[in-house]
Amino acid sequence: MSIRRLKTLVAISRHGSLSAAAASEHLTRSAVSLQMKQFEEDLGVEIFDRRRRIPELNARGRLMVPKAIEVLAAYDELRRTARGEATITGTLNIGAMFTAMTGAVPHAMKRMRALYPDLHIQAAPAHSANLVAPVDRGALDAAFIGRPPVLGSRLLFHTVTEEPFHLLTAEDCPLDDPREILETYPFIRISRSLWSGQLIDDWLVREDITVNEAMELDGIQMISTMVYHGLGVAVVPRRCVPAPNPVAVREIAIPSLAGRPVGILARDDSPKASLIDAFCTQMRLVVAEIGRRDAPGEPVGPDQGA
Repeated sequence: MSIRRLKTLVAISRHGSLSAAAASEHLTRSAVSLQMKQFEEDLGVEIFDRRRRIPELNARGRLMVPKAIEVLAAYDELRRTARGEATITGTLNIGAMFTAMTGAVPHAMKRMRALYPDLHIQAAPAHSANLVAPVDRGALDAAFIGRPPVLGSRLLFHTVTEEPFHLLTAEDCPLDDPREILETYPFIRISRSLWSGQLIDDWLVREDITVNEAMELDGIQMISTMVYHGLGVAVVPRRCVPAPNPVAVREIAIPSLAGRPVGILARDDSPKASLIDAFCTQMRLVVAEIGRRDAPGEPVGPDQGA
C-alpha cells in the first residue's frame, strides 16, 4: 500500500470520478485506473462498483476514505517531525461562507483545537464573493467558499467537495417533477449577485424554465424559511454538512444542474501554508465522516447565506 494510492483514492472521492481525479493529480486516467486496480489487489477486496458506465466507489471504498485522509495527515505530520519542523502553533485567520459557519467549519475547528492546542483560529463569516479580496491582500489566511468563477494569479483553490443543487418545497407539495414544480409555484430566488444565484439563473435559462418570481433574497436561511411557510419553492445548494436543528422542508434532486465545488482559497505564497494544509485536511475529514447522509426527498432545514 502506497501513499500515492491513498492520495488518489481521496482525490476520486473528492472529485467524483477517475477522470476528474486524474486531472487534479496531474495524471492520466489510465494511470489512476491502474493504481486503483493494484490497490484492490493489495487489499484483496474490490472498492469500486464497475457495473456502472463510470466506475465509482462502492460502500467499502467510501468507508476507507476517512481513514485514508487520517493516514495522509499522519504521514504529513511524520514528515514534519523528521525535518525537525516546529509543532503547529500561532494564529490562523479564516473566512467562511455563512452555510459553513453552522456546518463544517465548527467541526473542523474543534478537531484542530484537539490536535494543536497551541493554535488559535479566528473565523469570519461572509458571502463567498466577499472573502476573495481579503485572502488576496492577506487580511485572511484562507477562506472556505464556493469556487470563484475566476482565480487571481496568486490564489490557489483546494477543492474539498461538491455541493449539489436541490429544489426545496413545502412538505405538502404533491408534485415531484422539478420543471412542473418551478413553473407551478411562486419562485423564491437566490440573489443573482451571489455566485450560486448566477449558476441557478444560467440553468433556468438553459433549460427554458419560466418561473413566477415571488422574491429574491441573499440568504439561504431566509429562503428556506419562506419555503417552509409555503410561500414558494426555491433552488439552493445542498450543504456538505447539515445544520443543527433543521426546519423540515422537502428536497428534490435536480440531475441536470451541476453542483458547485467548495473548498479552501489561499495565496500560493502564504507563510502559513502548513496551517492551511492542516485545516484543509480536517475539513475533508469532516465532510467524509459526518457530511450529509440523508437521501434526496427527505426533510432538510434552512441554511445560512451562500
